[in-house]
Amino acid sequence: MPATEEAVVERPIKEAVSRRKQASSSDTSMINKQVFLQKFVESALLQVKEGNLDEYHKLVKVFAYTRHSTLDATATKYTTEVSPWIQALSANVSSLGITYRDLVTTVFSSDWVTAPNPRFVRSYTTLVLQIVSAHPEWVPQAMSSLARWFTYGGHHKDTEPERVHSHVHVLIQEIHRAIPTCGPSLVAALAESWPFRAIRANVQVVYVRNVLRCLEYAGGVRREVLQMVLNHVLQIDVEVQVELDDLESDEESEVEDTGVFEFEDEEQSDAKDGDQSDAKDDESEESGSDSDSDSDSESDADSVTSDLGRARYNAKKTVAKLDALMSTLLTWLERHCHVDEQTGEMSESTSRLFLLFLDLFDTVILPTFKSRYTQFVLFYFSSQNAEYSDVFLGTMVGNLGEPMRSAHDRVSSVTKVSAAAYLGSFVARAKFLTPSVVRSVVGVLVQWANTYMDWYEEQDVQSVVRTYAQALGAPQAEIERHVVFFAVSQAILYMFCFRWRDLAESQSGGPIVETELDSVCWCTELEGLQRIVFSRLNPLHACAPAVAQQFASVASQTNFMFCYAVLQQNRRTNGYAGDATASPDLALRNKLDSFFPFDPMALPVSRQFIDGIYMEWQDVGDEPDELDQREGRDIPEDEAGVMEQIVSMSISPVPPLSALPGQTF
Repeated sequence: MPATEEAVVERPIKEAVSRRKQASSSDTSMINKQVFLQKFVESALLQVKEGNLDEYHKLVKVFAYTRHSTLDATATKYTTEVSPWIQALSANVSSLGITYRDLVTTVFSSDWVTAPNPRFVRSYTTLVLQIVSAHPEWVPQAMSSLARWFTYGGHHKDTEPERVHSHVHVLIQEIHRAIPTCGPSLVAALAESWPFRAIRANVQVVYVRNVLRCLEYAGGVRREVLQMVLNHVLQIDVEVQVELDDLESDEESEVEDTGVFEFEDEEQSDAKDGDQSDAKDDESEESGSDSDSDSDSESDADSVTSDLGRARYNAKKTVAKLDALMSTLLTWLERHCHVDEQTGEMSESTSRLFLLFLDLFDTVILPTFKSRYTQFVLFYFSSQNAEYSDVFLGTMVGNLGEPMRSAHDRVSSVTKVSAAAYLGSFVARAKFLTPSVVRSVVGVLVQWANTYMDWYEEQDVQSVVRTYAQALGAPQAEIERHVVFFAVSQAILYMFCFRWRDLAESQSGGPIVETELDSVCWCTELEGLQRIVFSRLNPLHACAPAVAQQFASVASQTNFMFCYAVLQQNRRTNGYAGDATASPDLALRNKLDSFFPFDPMALPVSRQFIDGIYMEWQDVGDEPDELDQREGRDIPEDEAGVMEQIVSMSISPVPPLSALPGQTF
């Protein structure tokens, strides 16, 4: 072979050998560097026990990193520099006990999840997982450092929140898989990192979404997590009602204050006109004084108006926040209502979830007086399956208990009154309930009330037969004693007003014709209702005036019964009809006036889950297609419309009925 050909063949061989030597040299260099870093870490950790912290502090500083809107180049530089240290620290994980709290805390609290390099993120995830696996005592700190990222994305400057959240959830899921007992630490971390109610809505929504996402892999803490979510929504729900109370009170004060200012101006004017003997200088002084007074009055009025505007603005923000959180929870619930493809019924997991929500409702929502919208979560869930509605109604009937209170009865009167209110409002408003269910619930409550009256009439009430006037003039304590009976009676009347069509049928057994109500036949479940209405306990006196008057109207129009005489007697005795504040037992009436749990949903986004399953008020003689035109329940175009709906529709749960603008069904 010629020399030139040999040279051509040998050149690529030499180049390959050269590249292999360079690679080998590079690998050797990397290995040497890695060995050096491992030895450095090992030495730094050992020197801490000897009291020398210099190298340890350098090691801590390596992992310290916060984003603070840093450029990608800085984050990239951080990942490049820290990557070899991650491997070095991983080799010494077994040594990272409580003595090295500063180092471990820094590793956990670093903003590593925002790093753009996926390989670096995986390495860091492995390091954290190794630490908590070798030392489970670090799990609470690890969970706390991860939970704080659940608000990331709630601000405009936060970039790629989905990627960051994915990294966090992957690590929490791995920790949960490696340490199944870490559930309490996760719950504590979520509670600790929960944003305050005053924080902007975007942050609240992002956090709640991530908290609910944890339930996809941490089912063992489902109850605790859902309870925290419901409690948070409930607190904001109550805050909305408090702010509306304050707003209405401030508006009334503004009217009163305006009257006072005008009265003072008139006094000054009269005094000025009556004093004709003053000199021009005095008149000038008085004129200047009047001008100053007018200016002060205008300034005070402007201040009041400004305060009202600020209060209304804050109320709008709180309403929008509540709407966002409610829609987030309802959306999550919608995704988890699964139907079993084989049986066509709701899946077992969905049924377990419903029972959990029902239990949380019983312990969290039912005892809360000023809840306005949170309960619609269970209203929506109950609509998914007829069995769910039956279970909910059965639970509320169970809370009522026996009509005669016994020593073993552990349910308070407050809870019983709330249960009666939920029964009445749910049956009245749940469009998805069948007529047979409506009749069953009405029948149970009518029987309950009649049994209570049997017990009451058997009592020896000082051997005196009470008239209506005597009953109405009874002491407050006597009326309070029957508050559960009054709540049950009001629930029956309320249900009748909304669902009387389901309680009646034509003589032929078919649907009723509302133009031929003279021939209507009423279901047997209503037997005993007349006895309740005309009883000596006189429930029409204790019920909310709007309910009593509307029942009298509907009952009269449908020829069911005529009870206007009772209302007139009540008016003559206490003057309460049309004026709730005139009654001496205002405290009792406020309890009954103020709680209609499923009043119309006025949150524009959340109501889209409710409108299709919600029963609107329909006058006697109205056709169903006329209802939508009369109600006009279109979603408001602006926040002002939402505020007006909330104030005007809210029978529950704030001021006396007389303080609200024209409440109708």
